[in-house]
Amino acid sequence: QSALRYILGHLNPEDHFNVIAFSTGLESYAAGLRPAEEAPEALNWVDRLGAAGSTDINRALLEAAAMVESERPTYLIFLTDGLPTEGVVDSPQILENFARQAPANLRLFAFGVGYDVDTYLLDSLSQAHHGSSTYVLPGERLDEILSGFYARISTPVLTDLELDFGEVPVYDLYPSPLPDLFKGSQIILAGRYRQGGTATVRLSGRINGQQQTFTFPEQFFPTSTSTEGVQAT
Repeated sequence: QSALRYILGHLNPEDHFNVIAFSTGLESYAAGLRPAEEAPEALNWVDRLGAAGSTDINRALLEAAAMVESERPTYLIFLTDGLPTEGVVDSPQILENFARQAPANLRLFAFGVGYDVDTYLLDSLSQAHHGSSTYVLPGERLDEILSGFYARISTPVLTDLELDFGEVPVYDLYPSPLPDLFKGSQIILAGRYRQGGTATVRLSGRINGQQQTFTFPEQFFPTSTSTEGVQAT
């Protein structure tokens, strides 16, 4: 609740939000996304929440995906301290269900609290949807960790990133797909290539809804008889 209060207190004026509490069932603050000016009312709602019941992760994720507005980037911050124990409990099936429902403009950031979480599920969800996963151990302050994370993602610099390596064939890239780039952060991309040489590398993405391309000419990839690696930041 403390972590959630921080986020609701630091929304940008143009933001929209909603809160879904999930256990055996679901309880949403509102039927859809609400303007940031409504955050004080949501804080009162949050204060009345309590922990009870099982954990229906599948239903909670699908409910959140259904609220996404297609015309604006959406960040889903998913907090859980348990394994799926209600409804669909098979992790691959949850991943498939969410992949089918989630729009392309949704980014998922998972926070697993404690030891009793499905790290495979959380890592797979965040990687497939341009986000990241963070794990909070007992005794660590979730509100402090989440506030630092939220301060970073509140200012996206470049979204929907794509890299073109020109004539150099690359493979085994990680992370894939690329996450968004935020102010004050960096992305480290690792991978492999064959048939080195000189190539023009192009990075494309969207800034404030506008497509932009950045060109880096004459990037040298050494030629060797062994398989080379590529790292880019």
